[in-house]
Amino acid sequence: MSDIIALENKRLIGIRTGRTHDAVHPAWKDKTNDEFLICFAVELVFDDEPTLTILPCEVEISGRYPGLGLEVSEGKIQEHSFPYETDDLHSKILNIRQADYLGEGVENQMEFTFENGNVLVIRHVFPPMTLGIKIEICEA
Repeated sequence: MSDIIALENKRLIGIRTGRTHDAVHPAWKDKTNDEFLICFAVELVFDDEPTLTILPCEVEISGRYPGLGLEVSEGKIQEHSFPYETDDLHSKILNIRQADYLGEGVENQMEFTFENGNVLVIRHVFPPMTLGIKIEICEA
């Protein structure tokens, strides 16, 4: 978590995704993935060069099935990633909030709030082992 907090006040200059789906199969459609672009990886690119990669993962929970979580690592842009086109986020991160949106006992959602009021939401969604990404635009 401390590594994530260190991203506050950094300036995001780009978002890249792994392979994406245009739509979720109807069997998996629910409120966890409504209005999200579904993908397998998200890369956040900052003005001072580091790239943060977010992947879906399973988190072992004693006595139960694994929970759906997020794996976060620092690295370089992957060659098989694609630009996520948006002009709404090239801004400084003011706040990062992690949450257990799915109610599984592990953090599976990250919300990045920017100085322009917009929010980037990245969530482990259904089907399992996929991510959802969406931008909530602040109407000023």
